Amino acid sequence: MGGKASRDKGQRGEREVCKILGDALGISLDRNLEQTRDGGCDITVNGMWHIEVKFQEKYQVDRWWEQACEQAKGVGKHPVLFFRKSREDWRVIMPYSLTHDPRFFYVHGDLTLFVQRVKDD
Repeated sequence: MGGKASRDKGQRGEREVCKILGDALGISLDRNLEQTRDGGCDITVNGMWHIEVKFQEKYQVDRWWEQACEQAKGVGKHPVLFFRKSREDWRVIMPYSLTHDPRFFYVHGDLTLFVQRVKDD
C-alpha cells in the first residue's frame, strides 16, 4: 500500500478506535492531529493513557510496543497499543501494572481489557 493510502488507513483506524472507546467509556475522544509533528501518540485517554493505533496488514507488534513505550515514557504517561488487520477485531497491549516496566510486564487481549482498566481507575 502506498504512502497516502497507508496514511488514510491509519487515520481510519484511529477514528474507529476513538469511536469505539468513546462509546464504551461514555466520553468524547479525538485523534491527536499534531502527532506526526510532535512525535506523539494517536489518542490520549484520561490524561494518563498514551494510545498508539496500528491498522496494518503486516504485524510488527514488538516494534510497535517498543515505540508506544518509548513515546509514553517521554511524556510521563502509560502506553497502550491497539492494532488489527483488515477484517479482524482490535487487539490491545497495555501495562500489566503501573509499577512495573511495561516493556517487559504487559497484558494482551481484546479492547474490553482496556475499557475495563479505565473504568476501574
